[in-house]
Amino acid sequence: MFMQKKPYILLLFCIHLLLATPLVASAEITVESWVERHQVFVGEPLAMVIQVSGTDNAEEPDLSHLQNFKVQPKGGQASSSTQVSNINGSWKRLTNLSYTFTYILTPQQSGRLTIPSIPIKVDGKTYHTKSIAIEAKKPQETDDFKLRTFLSSSQCYVGEPITMTTTWFVGKDVNNFAFNLPILDDPRFDVIPYSGDSVAPSQNTIKIPVGDATMLAEKQQGELGGKEFLTVTFSHLLIAKETGHFTLPQATVSCQVTTGYRQNRRRTFGGFDDFFGSGREPVYQTQVAPSNEVVVTVNPLPTKNKPKAFSGLVGEYTISTVAAPTEVNIGDPITLTVTIVGPNTKNTSLPSLGTFLPPSLFKIPEDSAPPEVDGLRRKFTQTIRVKDPKVQEIPAIELVYFDTKKQRYQTAKSAAIPLTVHGTKVLTAMDAEGTDPAIGQTKLEAAQKGLAFNFAGQDLLIDERTQNSGVVNWWLLLVSPPLLFSLLAGFTYFVHRRNRNPERRRSKKARKQFRQTVSQEPLSAEELSAALKEYLGAKLFKNPGSLTFQDVAPQLRTLGVHEETIKKLASLLEQCEAVQFAGLGQAGDTAKGLQKTALEVIEKLEASL
Repeated sequence: MFMQKKPYILLLFCIHLLLATPLVASAEITVESWVERHQVFVGEPLAMVIQVSGTDNAEEPDLSHLQNFKVQPKGGQASSSTQVSNINGSWKRLTNLSYTFTYILTPQQSGRLTIPSIPIKVDGKTYHTKSIAIEAKKPQETDDFKLRTFLSSSQCYVGEPITMTTTWFVGKDVNNFAFNLPILDDPRFDVIPYSGDSVAPSQNTIKIPVGDATMLAEKQQGELGGKEFLTVTFSHLLIAKETGHFTLPQATVSCQVTTGYRQNRRRTFGGFDDFFGSGREPVYQTQVAPSNEVVVTVNPLPTKNKPKAFSGLVGEYTISTVAAPTEVNIGDPITLTVTIVGPNTKNTSLPSLGTFLPPSLFKIPEDSAPPEVDGLRRKFTQTIRVKDPKVQEIPAIELVYFDTKKQRYQTAKSAAIPLTVHGTKVLTAMDAEGTDPAIGQTKLEAAQKGLAFNFAGQDLLIDERTQNSGVVNWWLLLVSPPLLFSLLAGFTYFVHRRNRNPERRRSKKARKQFRQTVSQEPLSAEELSAALKEYLGAKLFKNPGSLTFQDVAPQLRTLGVHEETIKKLASLLEQCEAVQFAGLGQAGDTAKGLQKTALEVIEKLEASL
């Protein structure tokens, strides 16, 4: 008897425990912030933490109003802890929730700086942290650490890239170094990480963090002020966006230097010294080295004789083109590669091809492959198609730039590329059907006599009279309810089954839908191609919008479709594409011939699918 009641007793005990153990959550929301230290150097990274207690779901605060600090978010993390206690026989459970945000702040100027109160929203209500005072000391150069910034030219034009090289002279072993370049966030300049052709991955290169990017720096031995140093050098392209006389903001590098050692002894659980754990532990001190002062003068571009097609590029540039293949039929794809070489390739865009390749002679898709950047080279790849057999070449592509050496606007021009273009044969209905013209003409003449729809004769008369027996079939009253219920249940099952798999239902209707579309009136090559893709997409459960022959061919072979049928499908799609791009999409005989061939191919596909 006790064994039978045990589950119910356990259930009652659990209910009692739940009722006697209220969930006491920390409902009060509090926010606070703190920093790891209150005295730092300008350019020295400083960690700041913001903690929201009482919830694990807080909105990330906006720190854009922080002045004199560079802010780098390091993410947030939710946490929770639960404590269960028994006081006078009453169980209580306390759950503490919190969310923590972490940031790296870098002071940008010396003096007493203030991190203001930061608003944080939780469930629509705003809370504020307390302000924090920071003492930022001006960095001082030492004999062991120096930072230098060099410009390739102290004068430039607006938009002209000049090289800004930063070199750190290191005289001691260091740990945890970090560069701070305020010029990266200066709105007056575009600053692009640059390695050029001189720096390549090797044993003399290291990856270093600079701003939000990781750069490849070169290690060498150098001399400064008569002293030997290990040097770490990296470069940026500096592009001024406005004219004027500018003093660049001072860069800094912070690092940890070993200043001595202290004895490190670990204790065991018994309170005795751990002999094997004793040893010296290094003591680190943070040092920050400032850069030298750098001044640059930015001149405006001349407005006289400025071409309308000016690309905005300043420097010295070349442009070249390569095409393949150079012998094609109308509508065949041609891969055109445009290569631009110059000092600012990362901000270089492809010239408008429609300006040089007339739309009446060439078809240029809107989509193009992303450019490739290789040092000073930027390659653009674009597919084009010829629309007229009279085309004999791909015209030259031009690029207008301002040459700073010659002090005038120049036009770089690629060489024209010779082409051999063959006209595409216009397919007729006879070509597609493979029938003799005389036979086709006979069929048309026979059809012109019309169809006889009036017939006479007693055999065609149908007796539709019904006999009224006058007897009410009472048994139908008994059979009708279960019959109607069965019909309703069957209809419901049919509808549910049909809607359960709409893709399969779409596949079954694909052939009928295709025949209805193609059998209406002559379609253009583009419309027929779309109908073919719609059929294949329905049959193979694919998206018809971006379907190509390469997408469906492997699946058709897997499903056992004959190779000859697959080849006919490929030829049909190629003919549709050729006719479409040759400007013959509305040709009547061609459209009828393609439709006839398409119906034959679909019937062969249906036999296999």
